Amino acid sequence: MPLAPARYDHCLVTGASAGLGWVFAEQLVARGAKLLTVVARREERLVELATRLAAGPAGAPVEVRPVVVDLAEPDGPARLLEALRRSGVPPVDLLVNNAGFGRYGGFMERGWDDHLRMYQLNMLTPAALVHALWDEFAAVPGRGVIQVASTAAFQPIPYFTSYAATKAFLRSLSEGLWGEARPAGVRMLALCPGPVPTEFGQVAGTNFRVRKVATGAGTVVRQALDAYERGRAELIPGFTNRALRCAVRFAPLRLLLWGAAKVAGTGRSR
Repeated sequence: MPLAPARYDHCLVTGASAGLGWVFAEQLVARGAKLLTVVARREERLVELATRLAAGPAGAPVEVRPVVVDLAEPDGPARLLEALRRSGVPPVDLLVNNAGFGRYGGFMERGWDDHLRMYQLNMLTPAALVHALWDEFAAVPGRGVIQVASTAAFQPIPYFTSYAATKAFLRSLSEGLWGEARPAGVRMLALCPGPVPTEFGQVAGTNFRVRKVATGAGTVVRQALDAYERGRAELIPGFTNRALRCAVRFAPLRLLLWGAAKVAGTGRSR
């Protein structure tokens, strides 16, 4: 049974203050979003984004609602959902679970609180938001979720251990939910980009330079929305990333871990 056309009337984007989240907000407005809820910790960046997008495409007004909340805190999802309830906005048509961060370095080099914040933001928050909004998605055909995972989801990565583990969780959750969502008419896409030129590396604490063949944020988001509209379960943007994904399936685990440790170990900030 074919899915109904994707709806973009009310889109909710987490981690919208920079990177892919910012670009998702821009492209969703271009695809006809009438109401955009943008979520992040940095209020000044959200206000800047809202001001920039408010005119809409061809001058058609768009309502952009910034919500300032730290989704890395355990009560972050509940605070966001309460803000939606208080504002009286229509149900969410598309949830883009984009908020997330990584940390380079040995597992024991980071305090446990830093790991907990990563686990909360990268795993528990997107799972909580999907669970809370599921009935809304299933109530009207054309609604759904884009979960921003990573190519790091496909193998363990020494010196990036917690981040890779969180993205493996998110990818597995998303694809399992795709199987449950399809009969209900709900879209569920796991987006697994490789390196993208954003501030991610700076936050992660690495001196890696994004390789020249990396897929740009605009291309990643455009391909993701196209794949979402087609009802796909997973998207890996970029030929190189897809080729590496195939190689990971067949390479011995010890070889993968050795290679990943060598590469990641040389990318740590000094």
